Amino acid sequence: MPSESEPATQSGENSPAKPVSERRKELKGAGIAVGIFLVFQYAVALMQLAGGSGGMDNKFSQLARKDYLNFVIGQNLLVLIAYALLWVAGIFMIMPALVTWRKRMKWRGRGSVVIPALVLVVLVHGYFMVRMIHSRPYFMGDAKFGNFYWAILNAPPESLRPAVNLVLFDVLPWAVLAVVGGWWLLRFKPRTRIALVGVLLLATGGIAWALAPHKTGEGTTADKKRPNIIIIGSDSLRGDRLGFSGYKPGRSDGAAAAGVSPNIDAWAKEAVRFEHCYTPIASTLESAVTVMSASYPHTHGIRYMYPAQDQVKKTQASIRTIGSVLAEKGYDTAAIGDWCAGFYHMMPLDFQDVAVSDFDNFRIYMSQAVFMAHFVVPLYFDNRLGYAIYPQIHSFAQFVTPAVVTRRVEDKLAEQAKSGRPFFWHVFYSCNHLPYRCAEPYNTMFSDPKYKGAHQTGVAFDINEFVKGTQMENKLSALPEADVRQIRSLYDGCTRQFDTCFASIREALRKNGLEDNTIVVVTADHGDDLYEPGVTLTHGMGFNGADHCSHIPMVIRAPGVYPAGVSEQIRSIDLAPTLLDLAGVQPPAQWEGKSVAGWMRGTDKPADRPFFAETSLPWIQFKVPGIERPKLPGVEDMVIVDANYNYQFVVLPQYDQPVINAKQRCLRTRDWKVVCTPCSEGNRHFGLFHIKEDPDSRRDLSAERPEVLAPMQKALESWIDKREETLIPAIFPGGEP
Repeated sequence: MPSESEPATQSGENSPAKPVSERRKELKGAGIAVGIFLVFQYAVALMQLAGGSGGMDNKFSQLARKDYLNFVIGQNLLVLIAYALLWVAGIFMIMPALVTWRKRMKWRGRGSVVIPALVLVVLVHGYFMVRMIHSRPYFMGDAKFGNFYWAILNAPPESLRPAVNLVLFDVLPWAVLAVVGGWWLLRFKPRTRIALVGVLLLATGGIAWALAPHKTGEGTTADKKRPNIIIIGSDSLRGDRLGFSGYKPGRSDGAAAAGVSPNIDAWAKEAVRFEHCYTPIASTLESAVTVMSASYPHTHGIRYMYPAQDQVKKTQASIRTIGSVLAEKGYDTAAIGDWCAGFYHMMPLDFQDVAVSDFDNFRIYMSQAVFMAHFVVPLYFDNRLGYAIYPQIHSFAQFVTPAVVTRRVEDKLAEQAKSGRPFFWHVFYSCNHLPYRCAEPYNTMFSDPKYKGAHQTGVAFDINEFVKGTQMENKLSALPEADVRQIRSLYDGCTRQFDTCFASIREALRKNGLEDNTIVVVTADHGDDLYEPGVTLTHGMGFNGADHCSHIPMVIRAPGVYPAGVSEQIRSIDLAPTLLDLAGVQPPAQWEGKSVAGWMRGTDKPADRPFFAETSLPWIQFKVPGIERPKLPGVEDMVIVDANYNYQFVVLPQYDQPVINAKQRCLRTRDWKVVCTPCSEGNRHFGLFHIKEDPDSRRDLSAERPEVLAPMQKALESWIDKREETLIPAIFPGGEP
């Protein structure tokens, strides 16, 4: 409040302003009301944390309470900065309405200031809750009180909602802020008011300049002799769930009419589309190492997520990555991504610049649990101010958005265009990762407006049961059809969000004069099962079904290469040698992947390549009919937190070999698939499936077609035991049966 001895008179008012004492009473009451509300919010958060470490109830939550209690307490104290700022902001926001309300009130007794102020605080908070659910519904997965707010959002007729939402969430906040700011300015004398307006204008100009995009140097061109390379991927994006692959979502009205990937589809018409590309291991870290080193997991050594530090060091010393090869040729190399790309901090893979979120180690999990329990943080601090105060937010799965990644890429492309230096970048998004939460309008674009179940904003995932591994296959499979349709529609919305990110990057390439000399790849680390026949949800844990977890998009647009569709089978290990070939660089001799650049140029005839694969860490050991699989403990008993290794989760040494021994293995040719499942007795079971007639692998033909099983089993066991890859012509010398 102003310190002038004489209160200012409001413009346009004939009567003098209220006495200073009355205004101080209102200011004090507003402060008390906002304080009461925030103290209540803080207490609720502490009770939630005390009741289960942010909703978790397993070995790791017990560890947090026992061995990391001081860290958790420190995080709760750190959050007090947010509460202090909200206390000041709350007083600022409600004072104009409080003063106006009390002018019309006859009641002047005890509580006549605090109670109205508290009502105003609750109303303002409720508005921001509705606004957040509209724009960032993915946060509601951590709140149990969202249905009331959803009812408010869905109250207007569907045809009017866009206009209503525009007024409520875009126009109204700025209008209210202008009114509140004007009210406060009128509390000051004219000279002070003018000075404050000047300061405000300067501050606004500075902020606008800082937030404005930098000039892109449109028309600048890079070195035409060496092509740039950019790999753009989304975690868990399936190869068969993009428009150009023939996929059509269940909903096709309104914005959904364009499909899940209109921008990628249009671009793919100018590219080479590999229709059947598979990853040898369907898990992010292991898949990334496989791609960048063009080698199988049993060669580079990262066989599951949560490897020990000595294994990481051993792998780094033994592999040769595409990043290191291109860096030696003068390329700028960078990995840019959000929390799904956090593995690059643990395994940089020779990228010179790593701009990704921190890897999700145990301390980050605990910090995230604290910040999400204090729900005012995601509600009010999911913005640049919040990121500046709490840098750790960049590591939280719920906070880091694809838009942040896209903006970083756009800025970096503008800088790169000026330098003229060729670049090799991996841009990796979390868009399609479980639990499939994305922003408006993507979260509702493909879903049924009438759906009101547990998966409204994302897959309702019980992390406790998943970590403990108790009957998860049965629980995942026991979903009604309406829930399954909703989960698939959420996934489609995530794909559409990734498509928008891709369009922004492509536009930045064009704007900076880089598109014509850049090799662009759209791909993924793995896919996800989405309740197709024989499977439930998740990835990397088995080879039941149609191998949607292994099937990834692989689309490459390169200068001087004509567009085409390639139906022959390839592997993700073939990408790195292909990119080097297209760039005119010799690939390392130790690489197991082979280039398909000759196919793209038309100089070599395409031919199916064998797809060998293995499963990852067995969070769930899916059932195989008639087989008892080796017994393994749940993940909470298999994994520890290594305080000497940046608090990373690490598989205990005694489970390293049992996990590897229990892995399923797979070999696919064009028409046939054989799956090896280790048995508890120590032997191996081999299932044979005819992909052409039985794409969902529902009928085991191992007993009926021994002449097909025998050579495929021999080739697969040679790959497992001797690490030798057998080509398809050697498996079937007379051609596939």
